[in-house]
Amino acid sequence: MRRNSPLLGIGFMLVGTVFFALADALAKWLVASYPVAQVAWLRSGMGLILIGGVALAGSKISQLRTERPGWHVFRGSLSVAVSISMFYGLKHIALAEFVAILFATPFFVALLSPWILREPVPAQAWLAIVVGFIGILLVARPVPGHFHLAHLVTLGVAVMLSAMYLTARILSTTESALALNFHIYPLTSLVLMWPATHQWVTPDAKAWLMIVLLGVTATLALWLLVQAMRHAPPALVAPMDYVRLVWITLLGYFIFGELPDGITVCGIVLIVASGVYVLRQGHTTKT
Repeated sequence: MRRNSPLLGIGFMLVGTVFFALADALAKWLVASYPVAQVAWLRSGMGLILIGGVALAGSKISQLRTERPGWHVFRGSLSVAVSISMFYGLKHIALAEFVAILFATPFFVALLSPWILREPVPAQAWLAIVVGFIGILLVARPVPGHFHLAHLVTLGVAVMLSAMYLTARILSTTESALALNFHIYPLTSLVLMWPATHQWVTPDAKAWLMIVLLGVTATLALWLLVQAMRHAPPALVAPMDYVRLVWITLLGYFIFGELPDGITVCGIVLIVASGVYVLRQGHTTKT
């Protein structure tokens, strides 16, 4: 579909931010009572079932075929590390801090693009990236009483996500969007099966409901993201993702009693401003 409905694209993205935030909150609730590996495995299994079901229901099995299986193994390996690291981060740090650090992903995409995609980064974008990393330092604050290993692990997630985004762009010339989303799950589910079952804690009825909701909200969020990108230019809709911080802050406060302090808020502002600039600057250099 042509990108000729900017308002519709923005609408899809804004609704998507709600589902992304709900998925993060559900995951944080689950890892408070269940092992990280178990929650990560169940989430991966839900993704495999839901996307596979979409392919079957829509007679789109042919779209799952791949000409580059090695790349999918690489992306699946990244997905394993991302899954464990994300849930570890959610378990140990505040929701708003977790999401704010994840928003460093555009910075790493810009840093890696010259080497992986051979795309230059404008000089002004480098300054924005530096400012963004100052914001990350304010959020993580490597000082006693605040810093946790999970801050660093979450930053690692941003690096790995940037690699997944860049490899998806490389593969998009031969692979369907359905294939790119589906093929990360089989390896992730297989690798996480042993630690998940080894540490297994049987969920109660409420937890099973939360697990199903986690799978549904995360999958819907990704679907809405794809729809947003189809209806409007990425540089227009991608900055809308920062609205997620509003929902995350509200969910963190009302569900977990978390409220960012002044220094964290300053860091978030720097990350958001720098991220929006990098995204817009990247679009400008391509037009």
